This record gives sequence, C-alpha cells and structure tokens, in this order.
Amino acid sequence: MKKDRWVLGLLLAYTAVVHTVDTFGVEWVHDALGGWYWRGFDPFKFGAWFLAPFLFLLVLGRIDWGYFGVRRWKKADLWLLGALVGAGLIAVLTILVVPSLREWYPSLGHMSSSRKWEFAIGRLVWTFSWIVGWEFLHRYALLTQLGRVWPRFGWLAIPLIEGVYHLQKDPLEMLGMVALSLVLTRWALVRKNTLLPFLAHLAIEVELLVVQVML
Repeated sequence: MKKDRWVLGLLLAYTAVVHTVDTFGVEWVHDALGGWYWRGFDPFKFGAWFLAPFLFLLVLGRIDWGYFGVRRWKKADLWLLGALVGAGLIAVLTILVVPSLREWYPSLGHMSSSRKWEFAIGRLVWTFSWIVGWEFLHRYALLTQLGRVWPRFGWLAIPLIEGVYHLQKDPLEMLGMVALSLVLTRWALVRKNTLLPFLAHLAIEVELLVVQVML
C-alpha cells in the first residue's frame, strides 16, 4: 500500500506539472520543439502524456495489457459506444448555434478544397499525437493507480483533473468534458478497458473536425 501511494503521488504531481506547462508554457515548448514537428504532430503532448507515463508503469510492471484490447468488451459496450458517438455529434453541432463556441471552432468554409485537406490532415495527425496520451494518462495510468489507493471513489479525481485542465476553454466545453469524463472514466473502470473510451473520444474529435470542414 505504501508503494502504491508513492506511485500515485508521483503520477499526480507529474500530471500537474505537465498540464501546467502545456497550459501556460506552451509557446515556449512549441518554440523549443518546433523543429521536431511533422504535419501537426505534437512531440510534447505525445511524450509527456503517453511515452513518459507508459515507460514509468512498464518499468514498475504495472501494465495490464487487457486494458488495450477487445477481449473484455461486451455487446452492450458497442451500443454505448454508438450512443456516445451520436451524442457527441449532437454536442458538436451546438457549435453552430453558440457564438462563444464558434469563436473557438470557426467554420472553414472560406478555405479552398486543397487548404481544407491540408488542414484536415494536419489536424488528424495533431489529434492522434495528443489523444493517445490523454486517454492513457487519465483512463489508465491515473485511473488504475487511484483504484489501488482509493478503490471506491478514486476514479472521481479524473473528471476533476480534466475539468481543471479545460478551464482555459469555453465554460460549455469545460462542462461537457467533465460530463464526458464521468461516463468514460466509469466505463473504463467497470470494463477494465481503455480502448473503448479512447474510441469514443476519438470519434467526437473527428466529428468536430468534419463539422468545421463541411460547414
């Protein structure tokens, strides 16, 4: 138990640091790593949110590979995945009627077709570079270690952490992220699977991109 507390404490402290750097020091980080970028790939997010915590838990022997496969899926999970994709599309479409959200995610209708494709490819690469790590850090690394220390209610720290990070965004988006996090985190905990929440989150990000490009 003492070792579990140390591991969790290190992960929580690490998460606070990298989220703070990404929020307030992002321009400095981007300038320092700018030469490493390729078509939108963000090496800081990939390294900080995925590579470092993955290697940390791998060295400690705390990787449960079943979290990243399909063997733990149930038929009901596919229905929930479909429902979340549908709900995500409805949420994304609210951008069209909420001015504050349109400022964050403007339509790309003014761009030429070639510019749209270039933007879409760059955005997809960028999304992949951060979403893999985001889901691994929150719905595996932190979630599993919180479960070791606080089995009943530790998972509730994840929506709180994600909500605090999204305070920099529009309030509606922040609230939406907290609501989504509650569902995804509980789902990952019950099913002991991170792949399902990852696919749901990824689908919503792709829907957002499609709405921006098409409208």
